[in-house]
Amino acid sequence: MQQLWTIGAFARAARLTPKALRLYDELGLLPPAAVDPDSGYRLYDPRQLPRAGLIAELRRIGMPLAEVRAVCDLEPAAAAEAVRAYWRQVNVDTAQRGRLAALLVHDLSARGAAMSEPKPALTVRHAAGCDIGAGRDSNEDAVYASERLLTVADGMHGPGGAAASAAVIDAVKLLELADVPTGRGLAASPAPPPHVEFG
Repeated sequence: MQQLWTIGAFARAARLTPKALRLYDELGLLPPAAVDPDSGYRLYDPRQLPRAGLIAELRRIGMPLAEVRAVCDLEPAAAAEAVRAYWRQVNVDTAQRGRLAALLVHDLSARGAAMSEPKPALTVRHAAGCDIGAGRDSNEDAVYASERLLTVADGMHGPGGAAASAAVIDAVKLLELADVPTGRGLAASPAPPPHVEFG
């Protein structure tokens, strides 16, 4: 009769742990060949090593125990096809998780950059000009443009119109010199516009 091995000796030969062997026994995956009636120690037959080795290799590639049991009960050719199908699915799942991880890294990196980097200041390209138009023989309008201020003064047709619009522009320009915060407008003008006499 073949001499039986203790669980420790069998675990070393199978490259498994006694804890794993006890679990596989409870699951019916690799029951011992005998159990000592007095001590309750599990004893294994050396001829169980091929099955134990297959279980160990399947676990090392991450196969769940339920699938391990099914593969161990197959003929070698069918078991090989089952392992091939399992690993094909692992590759598909890994690629999908890789894409999700890349998206997550990109999203978190973008959030970090948005929180740590100062927002660029808004700049405005500006230009100013006036045109007499087709229906008038003079132009009393005035305009002014800068990085902080865009102003249009619609001149009144007639004597003093040009002077009035120019005076308004001059008054608004003072807002820049006074460094008035954006949005406070003419209410914050440091001085009233100069008086203009109309003829």
